[in-house]
Amino acid sequence: MRRDVTSKSIDNEKDLLKQIADGSEVAFRQLFDACHQQLFTYVYKVTRSRELADDAVQDIFLKIWSMRQKLPAIENIQAYLRRMAHNLALKGFQAVAREGLIEHQLARQQSPQQAADDGLLSREVQRQINQLIDQLTPSQRKVFLLSREEGLKQQEIADRLGLNLVTVKRHMVDALKVIREGLSQHYGTQAVVLFIIFRLSEH
Repeated sequence: MRRDVTSKSIDNEKDLLKQIADGSEVAFRQLFDACHQQLFTYVYKVTRSRELADDAVQDIFLKIWSMRQKLPAIENIQAYLRRMAHNLALKGFQAVAREGLIEHQLARQQSPQQAADDGLLSREVQRQINQLIDQLTPSQRKVFLLSREEGLKQQEIADRLGLNLVTVKRHMVDALKVIREGLSQHYGTQAVVLFIIFRLSEH
C-alpha cells in the first residue's frame, strides 16, 4: 500500500490550524513535524533532487505561515499540503526533464547575481545566529554549544558540567528563546520557519 505523503496523524486539526492562525509557533512546529518529511520524500521521488525537494518543502511552509490567517477555512490541511507538494514536484520535474539535472545546476550557476544573493542571505542568517549565541550567558552558551556542536543529550550535559537536569533544561529553553526572538526581530514572519529549520539541524 502506498504511504500517504502526510501520513502522520494530526490531532485536533481544526484547533491546530486556529492556533497557527493566531500566531502560535508551537502549533506551527507541530504541523511542520507531522508533515515535512513525507512532503520532502514525495517531491524527491518525483524530481530525484534533494535540493529541489528541500526548496519545495521550505516554500510550502513559508507560504503556510504567510497565509496562516486563512488556515481555519481549509477543510483538510493534509490534502491541501499534498496538492502544494504535487504542484511543486511537477514544476521541479519539468525543470529536470527539460534541462537535465546537471544542466539545471549549470543554469543556476549562470546567474551569478542570484547565486551571490542566496549565498549572502545564508551567510547573513548564520552570522545573526552566531551573534545571538554570543549574547547568551556563559552558562546558557556552554549548555547550548555542548548540545549543538557535540550532540550531547541533556543528561550528558548535566553530567559533564556538574549541573542538575532541570538547570540544563532551563538554560536550553532560555537560549532558544533568545535565538528565536533575535531572528524574529531581523526576519519578521519568516523567522518561525528559519528557527524551525535551525532546530532540525541540531542533531
